[in-house]
Amino acid sequence: MRRFITILTLAFICCTIFPVAAQAKQKITYPDQTNITTWLWDAAKIATQPEKVIRNLTDRKVDTLLLQVDAAVNKQAYRKFIGLAHASGIQVHALDGAPQWVDAGGEALQDAFLNWLTAYQSTAMVTEKFDGIHLDVEPYELGNYESEQNQILTAYQSMMVLFENQSAQLGLILGIDIPFWFYGVTYDNQYGKGNMAEWLCQHVKNIAIMAYRDTAEGTDGIINIAAKEMKLFQTYGVRGTIAVETGRLSQANDFVTFYEEGKAYMDSQLQTVHQQYQSHPAYAGIAIHYYDSWIQMK
Repeated sequence: MRRFITILTLAFICCTIFPVAAQAKQKITYPDQTNITTWLWDAAKIATQPEKVIRNLTDRKVDTLLLQVDAAVNKQAYRKFIGLAHASGIQVHALDGAPQWVDAGGEALQDAFLNWLTAYQSTAMVTEKFDGIHLDVEPYELGNYESEQNQILTAYQSMMVLFENQSAQLGLILGIDIPFWFYGVTYDNQYGKGNMAEWLCQHVKNIAIMAYRDTAEGTDGIINIAAKEMKLFQTYGVRGTIAVETGRLSQANDFVTFYEEGKAYMDSQLQTVHQQYQSHPAYAGIAIHYYDSWIQMK
């Protein structure tokens, strides 16, 4: 009995004297209803290590995987992997996109993706089919964006209308990525006049805000920079996911990624973001860009 009391006393002293160390070992978790999304750009991994990828996703409680469509990867690998993902309770959305999709000749890239996806869905078993389409097309990355902005934005909007219709025909959820500052981008063309974020909300009902910062709070923190889009999402009935970055960037841009800070710090910041937005009508969860860098985080 005396030894048992001594052990309890030592445990109390350790937790009292070293509270920071004790807290550091606590695992940050999110409530079960929080959707966690990530991007997998290296689709070759589903052919070479499908079970390992699924295990990593389930360990991190991922609900939705955005999986790039790569024609070089055998369709049978997609069928097997998506079947495994579904068996583990993970949705899989067909991911692709590049700035060139809305540049000259970009329609051919869009068509190639849609043709591949349509053919795949028509031959896959129910358990092997994609659940949605996810586009990551960032027109502002084009070198001619500043000089030809109106033309490029028109092409971007035309692409969205095409995918809005095609996803409906295929019975797939349509989702996209947008930067947090898109509410400040204006258009004046055949689609009318207004700001781009609001126009997108009228055509796409699943949007990930790229709120790429490495702190939750403050004027330039994740919570604040996502606020304007989240307000628009509520108005237009959009399911909004708040996305963060984990990839290694240049030192000048290290404030937009959690790469340097590591996983424990990122989890604590995302917990703060979740607590802020969990009761927001448009909030649909957290997205972490991207699988490879997230898995390798220190």
